[in-house]
Formats: sequence, structure tokens, C-alpha cells
Amino acid sequence: MKLVTYITIVLMLMSLLSAGVLAASPEGNGGNNGMGNQENGAKNQGGGQDRVSVSGGDEKDKNGVAVRSRDNREEYFAAKQRLQQLNANMNSGKISAASKDVFEVRQDYLLETIDYTIYNLEELKEKVHGSQREDADAILSDLDIHIAKLDAEKGNVENATTTRELARSARNIRDIWRDAVKDAYKTRTKFVDDKVGIYLDKSVSLAERLAKEIETLEKQGVDTGKLEGLLEEYNSLLEQARQNRERARGADQNGDERSRGYWSASAENLKEANSVLADISQILRTYRQGVVTLNGDGMLVAEGNGTAVLSGNITTEMTIVDAQLVIKDHAGDAKVEIIDNNSELVLELDNSLADDPKRALVYSNLTGKVSISGSRLTVMVKGNDLALSVEGTGNAVLSGEGTYTAGTDEYGKHWASRFDSGSEEDSAQEE
Repeated sequence: MKLVTYITIVLMLMSLLSAGVLAASPEGNGGNNGMGNQENGAKNQGGGQDRVSVSGGDEKDKNGVAVRSRDNREEYFAAKQRLQQLNANMNSGKISAASKDVFEVRQDYLLETIDYTIYNLEELKEKVHGSQREDADAILSDLDIHIAKLDAEKGNVENATTTRELARSARNIRDIWRDAVKDAYKTRTKFVDDKVGIYLDKSVSLAERLAKEIETLEKQGVDTGKLEGLLEEYNSLLEQARQNRERARGADQNGDERSRGYWSASAENLKEANSVLADISQILRTYRQGVVTLNGDGMLVAEGNGTAVLSGNITTEMTIVDAQLVIKDHAGDAKVEIIDNNSELVLELDNSLADDPKRALVYSNLTGKVSISGSRLTVMVKGNDLALSVEGTGNAVLSGEGTYTAGTDEYGKHWASRFDSGSEEDSAQEE
């Protein structure tokens, strides 16, 4: 997941951590017998926002929907809607508070609330498991305690026979939830802080590299005014993100709820910085040697010694000598043919027809002719006396010594003598 997307999601989740998920007030309220006015509570809490949710490993249906998460959420909100309708009917005098239906709807709502809360805490545990944090064991222990308390309370709700007992359970669930929210908020805050810190650390060296590249272009007589302005804007946004991060950390340490606003502002700064970075990269790409964007118009033809990395929906023909060849077929539809130097067939593969597609192929010391096509390919070839042609849509990176023409180029360009394999966007957004 890209960093800015990750931060946005986490901040959104942090904003949803509220005891309002219970929507069942422990306070008595007229004829509601201690269960609270659900309709007003829902309005005050902004409908169905009050929940913890983390993208997890649910099974997917044919449309890619997380089935377990969707069903759990729908059951909870269906129970909540039934309770809201019940309260409305009681307030209007259509049903008595002593009705058996009132008890059953309230009991069902509390059970669904417990299941929904436990599910979301389990999802948070999965996230912590995958985080490799030093304090993961302590966090998991706290979450297990909250889950155990909710499980125990579920038994109380199932065995309850009066609305007073349900009201007592509602209060207990609320208290457990508040403690869980407090712990979850701390956990998510640390996630966000770590991610923002990693991004900002990488941005320092990235900005320095961009400045040197722009300076080189200026010495070559290129008008770099626009690039310099964009780089200044990029650095300014990063500084704003850094300041908002510090404000958020300070506010969080003091228990100030404004920390959420500062985190959100920091994430927005980084999002804008990435947009500026994309503009810088687009301009620089037109001046770089060895970096080619394939847009389906024309062909890339290259010869040289070094490394060529091709990616996208492409078709390529190449002649290689004593080379290393790596083919990754991300879509499972690649067609590959390799004929060695003695005109003998080494491989003839059509993954689109194979029961068990080969997603990765690796060859060393290979000499011969290679034909490759596919809709989502990554191909790396490394060696001397390379000759290749590529057409389609995607990207190509040529590093070493050689020349190439691409599209409508009339004059040959040189392979990059040194190439940082990650683009600016990838370097900045990498997790």
C-alpha cells in the first residue's frame, strides 16, 4: 500500500474510534428502561461511523468483497436499525416498554454489538501481528484482555432475563469499549507516526538528489525555472507535514484531541507533495537518458551492454549473449519462446493455456533469441551484446553502455551510466 493512502485510511479509522458504537446509553431515559434513545444517539454520532475497522484477510466473493467483514457489519447495523425503530415505536406509544419484543430486540442488538466489536479488535490484532513492532506483545495482550471481557459479557447478555440486566451489560460493554478505543488509538497513532517519519526521512535525500539533477540540467543550458519552482513547493509541503507531525505528537502526549486534525493535515501535506513530485518526475523523465515511456506509438530499439528492465503490456524480441534473464508474468497470460544459439528450442510457453501458469522464469548464462509478450510483464535482462526491440505500453530502463531510439526519435540516445532503480514516486511512497 502506498504511504499516503495508508495514512489516510489509518486517520479515518482513528476518527471512527468512539464509544458511540454501542449506541446504547447506560442512563435511564423515560420508557427506555436504561437502554437509551438509539435514534438520537445515531444522529449525534453521524449514523454508522462509530466503529473500528482494519482491512484484513477476509475471504473474497466473486466481486472481490470481503465477505466476513461485510456480513458482520451488515448484521450489526441491521440490529441497530431494528432498535432505532423499536425506540421510535415506544416513544410514539405504539408498543409497550414491557413487551417481549422490546427485550428480544435489545438483547439481539447487544449481542451483535459484542460480535462486531470483537471482530474489529481481532482485525486490529492481525494488523499488529504484521507490524513487527517492538511493543506488539504488550498491545496484543491488552487486546486479548478486552476480547475476553467482551466474551464474558456476551454470556451475561445471553442469560439475561430482564431489561435491567441488559442495561447493566450495556454499561459494561461501553466501559470495555472505551478502554479498547483508548488502546487502539495509541496503537494507530504510533503506526501513523512511524509511517510519516519514514516518508520524511526518505524525502531529505530525495530532495537533495532532485536538486543535483536540476543543477546538472541548468549547466547543460536547460531552462530549469519551472523545475526549481516545483522543487521549492515540494520542500515547503514536506516542511508543513513535518511541522504538523510535531504538533500532532505534542497534542497527543497532552491528551489534546486536536492531534487528529494535525495528523490529517500532515497526511494532506504529503498527498500534495506527492502530486508535485509526480510533476517533477514527468518533466525530468524527458531529459533522462535510458528511461523510456512506452505509449503504444512506435517501437523501442536498443543495443548495448548492461541491464534492461521492461514492464507493462509489451511484446519484445531480443538477442542475448551469455546473459541473465528474469521474466515475471503478473497476469498469467505470457507467451515466451527461447531458441538457443544452436537454433534449438529451449522453451515454448503459453501461460494463457496452461493449467498451472509459470509466473516466474529465471535463466543464467543464456545465449540465443527470445520472444516475450504479455499484458502485465516485468522482464530483466543483463549481459553484453544485448539487442532488443519493444513495443506496447509501459516503461523501459536501460542502464550501462549502449544506444537506443524510441517512438519517433530521429537521433539515438545513450543508456544511463548510473540508474537509481526506484522512481521518485516509489522512493517517497514506499512502505
